[in-house]
Amino acid sequence: MISVESPPPEAARRTVKLLAYAGRKDNALRIAIVILYVIVVLLGATTSSIGIPTLRQDPAHPLGLQIGASSPIRSDEYNAFSAIVLSIMATGGAPTTSVLAAPAGLAHRYPSGGFFETFVYFDSTLLRTATFLPDTMVFAAHWWLPALLLFLFLPKWFSQVGSARRWGWMAAFLIALSPAASWWTMMPIQLIAYTITGSSLILSAHKRFAEGQRAVPALQCMVAGILIAGLPSFYIPWSLVLGLPILAATVGWIIAFRGRWRPKLLSVGSAGLVALVFGLGTLWENRAGISALLDTVYPGSRRSSGAAQPLAMLFGAPALGPMQDMTPVGINESELSTAFTITFVWAALLIVFIRNLGSPRDNVVILTVGTFAVLWLTWCTVNFGERGSSIPLLNYVQPIRAAQVCGILASVLVCLLLDRLPKRVGWRAPTVAAACCALVTAYAASLLQQSYLPFMTRPLIFAAAFTVGACVFVTTKYAAKVWPIVLTSAVAVVPIIGANPLIFGLGDLRDSETATYLRNEGRQAAASNGVWASDFSPFDTVMTANGVPALSGLQRSGPNTEAWKNLDPEAKYTNAWNRGGGFIFFEWTVGQPLDIGTLSYTADVTVVRVDPCMLKDRWPSLQGISSSRSLDAPCLVPERTLAWAGREFFVYKFR
Repeated sequence: MISVESPPPEAARRTVKLLAYAGRKDNALRIAIVILYVIVVLLGATTSSIGIPTLRQDPAHPLGLQIGASSPIRSDEYNAFSAIVLSIMATGGAPTTSVLAAPAGLAHRYPSGGFFETFVYFDSTLLRTATFLPDTMVFAAHWWLPALLLFLFLPKWFSQVGSARRWGWMAAFLIALSPAASWWTMMPIQLIAYTITGSSLILSAHKRFAEGQRAVPALQCMVAGILIAGLPSFYIPWSLVLGLPILAATVGWIIAFRGRWRPKLLSVGSAGLVALVFGLGTLWENRAGISALLDTVYPGSRRSSGAAQPLAMLFGAPALGPMQDMTPVGINESELSTAFTITFVWAALLIVFIRNLGSPRDNVVILTVGTFAVLWLTWCTVNFGERGSSIPLLNYVQPIRAAQVCGILASVLVCLLLDRLPKRVGWRAPTVAAACCALVTAYAASLLQQSYLPFMTRPLIFAAAFTVGACVFVTTKYAAKVWPIVLTSAVAVVPIIGANPLIFGLGDLRDSETATYLRNEGRQAAASNGVWASDFSPFDTVMTANGVPALSGLQRSGPNTEAWKNLDPEAKYTNAWNRGGGFIFFEWTVGQPLDIGTLSYTADVTVVRVDPCMLKDRWPSLQGISSSRSLDAPCLVPERTLAWAGREFFVYKFR
């Protein structure tokens, strides 16, 4: 009898197809990245510093699980960025920044009901799913989304412009694991990831248009345009440094591509038109915040010129590991951190040793990225004098900010150049490149020891230099292999492995007794157009995170001038409150006249010293206040006490 094999069941066929897909190119790694993203979302795990003791109800008994200590220097993250995200999740709409402040949608990428901004700031729009999904998962999904897009689309972008995908993976790791990305809580990743994704979609649309397709590439152009429309948002100086070069390189590659012009015009033109319409629409919807920011004393009137930055900071990234255990002298960790600017040296030597780069048309991406990279490196290494502050676009970028992230462009550039190496590389180029990079790293690390990090040991200096040299050597010598890329990516994590905590959940900002009380009060205040105020900044943060409308708190895009006139009708204190990018603090001074000033050590904090009864008279919708000390005023009615940051706070309502 002849047996006839039955066809495999449907589940088996799907498994075979999945395994076949995973075995092609780098699909297994891409699948692993997606799985990792899903895992951290389900666990609600992030590297946020919202678990810092000042944002705990009882620091001795914190809620949830946290591995590692929060970073105090990231106050903008836990007091502003994450607080705004949590506020959107709590309200299901716009965050509860101070009612004295102008809308800050452009500065923090969140919509306030406008049509265009709802799509352009899609990442914040998705936060509204917290109305039916767990807050911890939504927060984690939003936190890791830029990193997910970076790792999925940068390797693809590399392959689309003619380079091997493996170099895109190395560039992604060098960006994501740079000290700048770590100590700035992944801001550089967010500022480049969406542009990379949009650029990759334009390249995909160009290919599909060339193949005669219509519907799919048109959709890709629409999504790409929306992503690119968000380029002038969040932290605009870094958007200019990081996003613009990738977009320009993408458009340049399409134009230089040897092919018909119709697919080029359709892809670039369609995406550009969508970006223009949605970009202008978003700017129009945020015109109030933009106008307020431009008219502020700080930072709206600030223009910068190019200036030389310390070499220790520029090239010292590989030796910044000690910052995890010691505080720098004369500068904070964020200001000292940079990307791997040493890749400029590596890239320059590769250009010298690569004998046949080809025609300019074949190297339009390298030329474009390299031109922008050198431009920003020049901006932070050469003194331009007063005339530099008159150069459009460049004058919006402080040289120290350019110094911190221009190494990201250099990382992309060096990976593009490594792809041009022959399969067999001699000993000369790797040896010279390794020696030069090691020497520059050793010199920069030594300068760090003499200035910012005096407790750095000599063995660590030599270790950093040797490691850089070794990685440069093996990656250049064995450019056709994958293992040097794995080694370099693994080594890159060393300077930042303990820089940030790993926190599961939202700490005390959601489930603590204080947070629950404030969330309920916030709903009632929002329903009756009421507001609150506090005299303690961390208490302002927990109010913001739980959607409490307040006078105290965040003023990120400048003041709401009409609102401030209620407190300062004669505009006597305009220079104190006409500020952006900062915070509004209150101090309760019972029986004393109103006084509005700033803190002596920072320009972005406005301090309102006021009698709570006077405040109630000038702001009738004030429903409650929190005070760090007991108050005795005729208008106040004691409500209860709350605990926060290990301290007792007195809550008062009004007669």
